[in-house]
Amino acid sequence: MKFGIIGFGKMGQIRARTLEQSGMGEVVSVYEPNARAEVLYHRASTEDEVLMNPSIDSIFVCTPNYKIPDLCIRGLRNGKHVFSEKPPGLNADDVSRVIEVENNFPTLKLMYGFNHRHHESIKKMKSMIDGNELGKILWMRGRYGKEVDE
Repeated sequence: MKFGIIGFGKMGQIRARTLEQSGMGEVVSVYEPNARAEVLYHRASTEDEVLMNPSIDSIFVCTPNYKIPDLCIRGLRNGKHVFSEKPPGLNADDVSRVIEVENNFPTLKLMYGFNHRHHESIKKMKSMIDGNELGKILWMRGRYGKEVDE
C-alpha cells in the first residue's frame, strides 16, 4: 500500500518510520510546511498534492487539531483510506460532517489513533467514573505523554 502523510512533525515521522520498519507500506509523499528536519521523502508543496496523487492509496493526517476534520473529508472524497491522529473534530458538528462524508464511501476506511484508551491510567479513571467514586463529573482535564511539560 502506498501512503501520503500530511503533517510531518513528530507523529508523522513516527508513522513513516513504523511503515518502513513493518514493511507494510511505502511512503510516497509528505506535506509539511514547517519542516525542522530533513525530509527524506518526496516533499509535496501543498496538501492537495498529496490528496490528489493517484498513486497514493492511504493518507495519514498528523496535523494540528483544527485541520483534522477537513483533511479527513478531503481524503475520503479523493478516494483515500484515512488514518488520523485524534481528535476527530473540535465539536459535534465537525464529527457529524466527517461521518456524513464517510457514509458516502463505504469501501474506504477511516480510523483515528485513540491509543490512550488502552493505557492503565485511563482505564483506572474510567473505572472510577463508572463507579461514581468522584461523584458527578462536571469538568476534567487530562494531560499525558509528549505534550506534558510541567
